[in-house]
Amino acid sequence: MDLSSFKTTFDGILQTHVHEKIAQAQKLISDKKINTYIDYINTFIFSGWKRIRPYGLRLTYTWFGGDNEKAILNFGIIFELLHSMALIHDDIIDESEKRHNALTVHSFIESNMNAMGKAKHIAEGQAILLGDLLLSRVYELRYKQHDFPENLLWEARKNVHSMIEEVILWQMIDVDMMVSGPASLSLIDKKNMYKTASYTFVRPMLTGAILANASEEQKKLIIELGKYMGLAFQMRDDYLDISWGDKSKSAFSDIQEGQQTYFTNYIFEKWNKEQKELLKSSMGKVLDKKQIKILQQMFQESWAIEFGKKIILEYGQKARNIVAETTLNDEAKECILHLIKKMEKLEH
Repeated sequence: MDLSSFKTTFDGILQTHVHEKIAQAQKLISDKKINTYIDYINTFIFSGWKRIRPYGLRLTYTWFGGDNEKAILNFGIIFELLHSMALIHDDIIDESEKRHNALTVHSFIESNMNAMGKAKHIAEGQAILLGDLLLSRVYELRYKQHDFPENLLWEARKNVHSMIEEVILWQMIDVDMMVSGPASLSLIDKKNMYKTASYTFVRPMLTGAILANASEEQKKLIIELGKYMGLAFQMRDDYLDISWGDKSKSAFSDIQEGQQTYFTNYIFEKWNKEQKELLKSSMGKVLDKKQIKILQQMFQESWAIEFGKKIILEYGQKARNIVAETTLNDEAKECILHLIKKMEKLEH
C-alpha cells in the first residue's frame, strides 16, 4: 500500500476517533464558544497532512510479518494525535498564522475573539490547552488494551514514551538556538536527529517492528534506516525553505524565525565576513522581498545550496544501501524506496 492509498484508509479511521473524542469533550463543557475552539481540532488535523508516521508504523509491522491490520491502524492514531499537539504548540512558538493554508489553532481562536488587547495572549493560552487535551488522548490510547501480546505492547509503549520525551526536550533546545549565537554542526545534527528523524521515522517504524516481534538485529536495521530517511527529510525541508520550493510556506520562514540549519551553519563556518554579518542581521527578523532575494543569491553563490543537495542525496543513498541488504519482499522494498525518492525530490 503506497502512502496515498494508506492515507485514504487511515483518515477514515482517524476521523471516526477524532469525532468521537470531540463530541465527548464538548458534552463535558457545554459552552458554545469553547466548543467552537474544540471543533476546530477536526479542521486542523485534516488540513492536508501526509500521515508519514502511522504509515511507517504499518509498513514495518507488515514487513516483519504482522497481520492484525485493524490493531496496527488503531495504534497509529497515537502518532497523529501527538503530532497534532506538537504542531499546535510549535505554531505558537513560531508565531505562525497558517499551516497548509488553514489557520493555525491560536490564529483561529484569536479571529473568533473580542478580547481587546489580550486577544493574542488568551488565544495562545487556549491553543496550548487544546494541545494538552490532545496529549491526554495520546496517553489514553497508549494505555488502552490494544490487540497485541502484553510483552510487545509494553515495549511499544516504552518506545512511544521515549519519542515524546525526545521531541519535547529537543524542541526546547531548538527554541534556545533561536536566541543563541551560531550553533555547531554537531548540535544541529542532534536536533535534526531527535526532533525530526527519530520523531518522524525511527520511533514510529521501530514501534511497528516491536509489535511484529521483530528480532533485535531487525530492529537495529530499522533504527539505521529511519535515521537516514529522517535526516534526508529534514534537510530537504530546510532546502525548500531557502530555495522557496514549497509555495505553501513563506520564503525564508526558517531564517525569519531564527531557525539554525545546515545551510546557516555553512555560511557561518565557511563563508566571508560580509555574508556572515548579512545572515546574522537577518536571523529572527521579518524580511521583505528585496532582502529575501539578496539572501537567496548569497546561499546560491556561496555553494551552500549545492552542499545541501549533496548531503540529501548521500543520506538517501545510505538508506538505499540498508534496504538493499535486507530480505524485504518486493512490495515492502518498493514502498520504502518510493519514500526515499520523495525525500530526494528537491521541489515541493
